[in-house]
Amino acid sequence: MKINRNHTIFEIILVLLGVLLSLIFIYEYALLAIRYGMVHKTHFQLFRRILYFQCDWDDSRVSLQNRGIFLLAVFLPFVYVFYVSGFLRIDGFVFGMLEGGYLSFYSYYNNRFDRLAMYLRRFIKIFVVFTSLYLILALIKIMWSSQEPEFMSSGSNKLFEFMILLGTLFAFSFLLTKTIRGIKAYDVFVYGPSRSGKTLLLLAFYNQFVTVLGGQRKEIIVSEKNKESLKIENMLADIEKGELPRSNLQTDLAIYLLSGKKGVKPIGMTFVDYGGEHTKNFDPTQYGTIIKELNKRFNIDVPTLEQNMGNIDFIKNLRDNHKNEFAEAVEKVTFAHVYKRFESAGKIIFLVDGDHIVDYHTGGKTNLTKLFGHYSDIINIFGNEKSYAIVVTKTDMFKDLSKIMEDSKEARDIEHEIYDLFCEITTFKEIVNMAYQMPIYMYTVSVDATMKPLTMESENPEMQREYPKINPWRVGEIGKFSF
Repeated sequence: MKINRNHTIFEIILVLLGVLLSLIFIYEYALLAIRYGMVHKTHFQLFRRILYFQCDWDDSRVSLQNRGIFLLAVFLPFVYVFYVSGFLRIDGFVFGMLEGGYLSFYSYYNNRFDRLAMYLRRFIKIFVVFTSLYLILALIKIMWSSQEPEFMSSGSNKLFEFMILLGTLFAFSFLLTKTIRGIKAYDVFVYGPSRSGKTLLLLAFYNQFVTVLGGQRKEIIVSEKNKESLKIENMLADIEKGELPRSNLQTDLAIYLLSGKKGVKPIGMTFVDYGGEHTKNFDPTQYGTIIKELNKRFNIDVPTLEQNMGNIDFIKNLRDNHKNEFAEAVEKVTFAHVYKRFESAGKIIFLVDGDHIVDYHTGGKTNLTKLFGHYSDIINIFGNEKSYAIVVTKTDMFKDLSKIMEDSKEARDIEHEIYDLFCEITTFKEIVNMAYQMPIYMYTVSVDATMKPLTMESENPEMQREYPKINPWRVGEIGKFSF
């Protein structure tokens, strides 16, 4: 479910504002053009070409975010005026459509809508800068033209009209750049504290990636005693034998990268599993300090570390080429890697241990208050150019899922019930408030929907909570979020 979906009124106001600004600009420009003969086809060549790029990209954005409608609301009046004025040429329009279509296809094919947003912002700036320069040059020409002596006698009024035009342009620029968001959708990072269900969720996702998305895996494991047991194939074998995978030791670090494709769209999902609590305070200053310490320890320059700390292959090379130093600095490497993954990922999944809901009135609420406060700090640090999802694991601990279909109303009701419970927590309400500025979702999942909840009475209490198998429930919803 998407948190805070009620943006309709805001979007309507935004669209109306876009139309109003466009009409004000066109009206004021038309008055000045008629009065001072500013209209000439050669004046519009660059302006028109930029507008073609803009309109095609706006059309692409409509399919990506509802706020793309605001872009259309701003620029469609310009297209109409160009059309009725005879400035809209088919050849230029087709060229702009092809250019914008290529960039839209490139973004879709690579699942990189952040690049589309970046280029769109640049063209908006070019649009505003060149149009402003044109207006300023036209104003100077009119002011010093001997053919317009009446302008000098009433210059303040005319200057005010030009200021309205420039003010409208800058309002365009501000609103458009603020409403355009592009997400690096192919890059997903899964984060959660120890005992939050990361390992079992990893195995469920591995199953989905391999069977549905034609996926592969990369893994890097640093452990003195657990190296073999932390490999995915061995953890799956433990599950098949009716055993839980072993817990990480304090100095263990395991990084798993799952990659696959849905059609032509690539997707990558990263899990970082670690034994200690190395990632509590993601302060940029702390990150800078740790990078300098790693620079001294590994004798690698700071720019190289900053550029590559989020890359699993780079971490693997560090481990292989600096074994002793790596073992001593594993906590710092973990912190730096997780920080860079937060920084570079387009979508971030926060895990919430379902045990906290079972123990809600006996300490669970306290733990959730701290956890959501930690997550809201992370969102504040790494910004709103991302999508976030809060995923409640181990739903089978407090709900009997064995007869509830994944896509049923009962399944959605469980999510709403947990959401209402979380809304009693102040730090979660802060995250809800953030959802007005960025997309935030919430899901409830289970790795094994056949497990019976702890709260249910069983005919055989000794067998009530046997070890789980991989029978995922609503894990596919997170897959939809990832794409």
